[in-house]
Amino acid sequence: MRLFVALPFPAAVQNQIGTYCGSIETAFRPARPSWVPPQNMHLTLHFFGELEVEKAKELENLLSDAANLCPPLRITTEGLSVLPAMNRPRVLYLAARIEPSEPLTILIDRIREIAAQLGAQTDARPWKAHLTLARLKLPYAPNLSSLPKPPMLSLYIDSFELLQSTLSPVGAIYSKIRRFALYTDTSTL
Repeated sequence: MRLFVALPFPAAVQNQIGTYCGSIETAFRPARPSWVPPQNMHLTLHFFGELEVEKAKELENLLSDAANLCPPLRITTEGLSVLPAMNRPRVLYLAARIEPSEPLTILIDRIREIAAQLGAQTDARPWKAHLTLARLKLPYAPNLSSLPKPPMLSLYIDSFELLQSTLSPVGAIYSKIRRFALYTDTSTL
């Protein structure tokens, strides 16, 4: 099973971002982009790669405990950017700010520890909040400041999801395996 965990976006937000991508599509044609379908838009927390079914079950149990490390999050979208750098763009993304950031960092660190514990893929690079819009086959990007501004969205996210990615001739198909509610401090209610 090819697995990853992500912060999900509501369908209405996915469609709004998809509409925006349609408005900038022409500007990126020289890069031969592969646009992310709106229904696949999310913020990846960690990609585990291929795991056997037994390891996937163990992963579910460990993630359930990890969800208690982080409260619900506020995601605010920001501007467009590219990875790895403007002089060699390969990924077009929408930047995001996430609050509270410290518990999210603790959660991501724990997820990375879980990946190492299970022998799954790990990543030592600092995590960057970004919503991938397109993968660029050729290293080209127009002047981003000349494009229409992306929608400025503010979302409340109260869970993360374990997803399975199945590769197909038409692109990746994501299936939700399980949703994990982030903890809520009821003492302040």
